[in-house]
Order: sequence, then structure tokens, then C-alpha cells
Amino acid sequence: MSVSSHLTPDPERRLWVIYSRVQDLLASTERKLWLFTFLAAAQAALARFASPGGLAAYLSIVLSALALPLGALALSPFLDNPRPSISQKPGPGKKGTAYSLLRERDLAGFSQADLTITLDKYLGGGVTAIPYYDDIIDQIVLGARAVVRKEFQLKVLCSLVFAGQLLFLAALLSRP
Repeated sequence: MSVSSHLTPDPERRLWVIYSRVQDLLASTERKLWLFTFLAAAQAALARFASPGGLAAYLSIVLSALALPLGALALSPFLDNPRPSISQKPGPGKKGTAYSLLRERDLAGFSQADLTITLDKYLGGGVTAIPYYDDIIDQIVLGARAVVRKEFQLKVLCSLVFAGQLLFLAALLSRP
């Protein structure tokens, strides 16, 4: 081992750690989306056949029905075009904004070129040496953007399902 080996850490290993974290969070978010989409379908069926009727039951079915296409849309794969800009900005937000290379929301704000430059500085060099590393960084950016998008869709889906459950409960409680 040379004297300067501590100055150039293994960038591939570090990039794979970031990539695997993004992919694990993406898989976790997709499992939650499947769960809430199934819950919306079950809730719509239950509200349709087990409720006494009325406006609250009808609105519960409508909200659950709105949640189903949202869940299907959130679970479908999307293609994302990388941003072709190269800049020396301090982060994905405004100038001087603090960011973390471990938060998906911050990673999603970078273009592939910006993240390559930032990770090259962060990891001590070597990231720009091999095009293979650029491919890993591209997958990190695309995965982070998918996580951010799917987390937003999950929040909307959960809100619809929760509102539908409250209306279904109101319909059951208003039963004569």
C-alpha cells in the first residue's frame, strides 16, 4: 500500500453505497404504494357492498376510486431525461443552501453532471476517471428522482385513502 492510498478512497464502493440506499428506499416506497392501492380497492369494495348508502358512503367510494388510478400511475415506471447542465453551484437549491448527499430529495435536485462534479470533490477524486462511475451516478440521480416522485404520490394516495376511510366510518356511524 502506498503512502498516498488514503488520499484516494475507493469511489466505486462509496458510489454503490449511495446507489443501494436509493434503490432500497425506492423498493420500500413501492411496497407502500402497493399496500395503499390494495387498501383503496378493498375500501371501495367494502364501502360499496357493506355500507348503508348515503352521501358519505358515496364520497368514500369516489375517493377510493380516485386513489386506484393514482396508485397505478405511481407504480408504473417512468423515464426521466437527465439535465444537461454543468454548473458549480453549491447545491441543488438556491445559492448557499445546505444539502446532503444522503437525502434523496437533495440528490434529485442535481443534474448528472453536477452530481459527478460534487461527488468527485466529496470522495476525494477519481469519480471522473472512468465512464463506469458516470453510469452509476446517472442511476443514482434517476433513482433519487423516482423516489421523490413516488413519495409525493404516496402522500397523496394516503390522504385519499384516509379521507375515504373517514367518510366510510361516518357512513357506518350514521346507520339507523
